[in-house]
Amino acid sequence: MFSIFADKRSRQSPALKWVALWRYILGPCAFTWKAACRFLFRGPNAQSLDCEVQNQQHQQQSKTGRAEHPRQLTYVPIPGPWRREEKPNWPESAFCVPADVPDDTIYYITKGRWIGEGDTAHIELLPSGHVVKYPKSNPYCRKEEEENRNRVRLEAEVYKRLKHSPYIPRFIDWEPGSCCLTLEHLENGSLEAYARKHVEVTADDRVLNHVPMEVRTRWAVQAAKAIADVHAVQVVHCDVTPRNFLLSAELDLRVSDFAGCSISGSSPLIAPGARYQPPGWNWKLKALEEHDLFALGSVLYFIMVGIELYADLEEDEAEDLFRGGEFPPVDHLPCAGVIQGCWNMTYSSAHQVVHALNGLGWEAYSKQCSLRPCDS
Repeated sequence: MFSIFADKRSRQSPALKWVALWRYILGPCAFTWKAACRFLFRGPNAQSLDCEVQNQQHQQQSKTGRAEHPRQLTYVPIPGPWRREEKPNWPESAFCVPADVPDDTIYYITKGRWIGEGDTAHIELLPSGHVVKYPKSNPYCRKEEEENRNRVRLEAEVYKRLKHSPYIPRFIDWEPGSCCLTLEHLENGSLEAYARKHVEVTADDRVLNHVPMEVRTRWAVQAAKAIADVHAVQVVHCDVTPRNFLLSAELDLRVSDFAGCSISGSSPLIAPGARYQPPGWNWKLKALEEHDLFALGSVLYFIMVGIELYADLEEDEAEDLFRGGEFPPVDHLPCAGVIQGCWNMTYSSAHQVVHALNGLGWEAYSKQCSLRPCDS
């Protein structure tokens, strides 16, 4: 029989006997006690503490005994019922989650064809032709999983507020139970991806933008109108970048992805990166419309030129230049004054940017570029 008093020193000291006894009795309760304290006295690290608790619980069910949260989760799709209808001859095993699942792998049942994903959600093309966005699961940390769900809920609320705007993807449906957001599918993908296919960088580092100038001018106005509509419903986008503007079959621009936005003054959950943030920006700052307008200036630059500003520099180098008030030259661009106004934060609203863009004489520049790609 195992004895907690096997050591000679324990027999010589009754006090040590009681200490050892209490440790033996209370030791198994330590985990529960720590979890209770974390729940009652939550601090800035509450999320990581919750995840630690759940990781230890997960270890009890893990076949490999791995305790820590995997540094990187791998999501593996399993075809859903929609695929079974297309492939009736596929074996049943193709539609089932394997019996043995590695600790860093999460299998999920798809709702449509993969067209993209974010940090917190899957994005798929439904058989109906619409796009569905739904949160990623995370059995290692239910806290993170619930935050993923909350981000899709937040995005759904924004789309509901903006359902009459022509400058966002059309809102189709929202299923609150499963947190599935269904939207219009925009066939030409993101502005960023489209530009990669239609912009050429020559051997001598000249940038040739093959997108017609009349299309680019339309995009510039549509981008500004989109941000104006977003701000009109008390939302700050907080991630105004070319990757979050989508293009329809007719090459009309729509702003998308509100998963990290600030709504009615809430704290932002995302940042766009140094090229789209005003000098001095940090996470302690309240989300302001002016921050979106600064980013809009960088998006207008991207639309006109075809690549990001300071594309040949690292992000921290671009940030240092911004901090010193150094921006790339734009005098050769048709909306130079508007871009500079956004970067200098001289506009107080997106409507002012729209008005400034509409007041430009685009025609002369469009004729200049009509017979050849514009050298930016």
